Amino acid sequence: MTALADRVAVVTGASTGIGAGLAAMLAAEGATVVLAARRESELERVADGIRHRGGVAFPVVTDLADDDSLARLLATARDECGPVDVLVNNAGYAVWKPLEETTIAQWDRTFAVNVRAAAFLCAAVLPGMQARRFGRIINIGSEAGVAIVPGLAAYCVSKHALRALTEVIQDGNHDNGIKAWVVCPGFVDTDMGYVVPGANPHSFLTVEEVADVVRYLLHTGDNVKLGPEILLRTMRNPMAT
Repeated sequence: MTALADRVAVVTGASTGIGAGLAAMLAAEGATVVLAARRESELERVADGIRHRGGVAFPVVTDLADDDSLARLLATARDECGPVDVLVNNAGYAVWKPLEETTIAQWDRTFAVNVRAAAFLCAAVLPGMQARRFGRIINIGSEAGVAIVPGLAAYCVSKHALRALTEVIQDGNHDNGIKAWVVCPGFVDTDMGYVVPGANPHSFLTVEEVADVVRYLLHTGDNVKLGPEILLRTMRNPMAT
């Protein structure tokens, strides 16, 4: 039996990159997957791919910076699929700017997508997970949420905040059958990976490698605790030519 048979998973930022890869992996593990992102055509493409491979997927166009849109996402997931057992907060936003050049609007957008949406969704699904004594929360952070990257000022600070949010969730739910991780990859071969100037794509992680790590976490036993910070780096220097 697959690890997530009869479970419901919600994945944000599911239209491309890591989110699409994680959605496909979760469906392959037996979950009914609710896909959330802004781009309807890309969401439908990912959903069609999952269905073609025998999985179940429900695309829901969602603006992660809008509370009403987030509430509709969860209501749709509940009404169409059932209570949320697995939540993947993957959606991300980044600008390559130092602190002194980052506008307040860019700070607001970065925190709305990278932190506030995750906090909103986690707070909404946790009571049900606690009542059922099962839940898995996967927050996709970044190596920039562990180290300091001055050229990614707002993104760096937001990913440090996401790491703290994950620790708050895990520390408060050891006895509730809930596991929370913040997976912190370095450079990944996605659009986001090209935000940093001068990086070498030949040394990037692949989406499949990130998905394999998350799959492993989901297969760990109920009494096994890893993290919550999972730092996933490249062996080769991605900044070397």
